[in-house]
Amino acid sequence: MNDLLHKLVSAVITGTLIALVGYLSVAVRRRRVAREEAAAPAPVEDRSQTLLRQGHQLDHSRDELAAAGRQAEALAQAREAADVWRELTRLRPGRFHAERREALDRLSELLAATGQEQQAAQVRQEAAGLS
Repeated sequence: MNDLLHKLVSAVITGTLIALVGYLSVAVRRRRVAREEAAAPAPVEDRSQTLLRQGHQLDHSRDELAAAGRQAEALAQAREAADVWRELTRLRPGRFHAERREALDRLSELLAATGQEQQAAQVRQEAAGLS
């Protein structure tokens, strides 16, 4: 019986030590990874990704302002959005033409709604050139 108790206590102590070593190993590894991540330089975002996010935000803001009847502010957002989509199509030829066309269409609508027919016609002509 004494031998059985000895083996049981020995197994419990061994298991506890293995678990403790495993825990300490994971904790040390986590600290090392955290230090390495903190020391690593921040990733540099591609300019087109920044512009893409900005274009979507401006489109959303433009539509919200127009729906709220704030035409002058919506028009300013529409102009800025059109500029962003122009830049994106310049940076990534062959991409974002549909988004640029949509931004130009919304800009021409807002220009026409504010009585700026000549500018609206110019913007519609630019949008038609994208087809």
